[in-house]
Amino acid sequence: METFSWQSRTDGGERVIYEAAYFGGWWQLSCTPKVPRSCRDAAESHPADFSPEIWQELLDLLKRKYSRRRVAWKLVQQVQDIMDGKAVNERRDIRNHE
Repeated sequence: METFSWQSRTDGGERVIYEAAYFGGWWQLSCTPKVPRSCRDAAESHPADFSPEIWQELLDLLKRKYSRRRVAWKLVQQVQDIMDGKAVNERRDIRNHE
């Protein structure tokens, strides 16, 4: 599992920390409100949905990491394919189960 995190601001001006995890061929996203260091143990992470803006932020992060040789190109290409509509972000282990 590879995880990537970054900070962003909501429309209301609150800071949140997004964490994208890549495992088993699909991406999961969670968000946590930015809290002081003394309260981090009590902060709960909540699953979140990917919006086009979040996909773009993740792609920018992965491109920066790729330029420093910290991430494989296949992850950058997969996120780009998802944004272009060439691939979908779905769990592969339950894809054919209905």
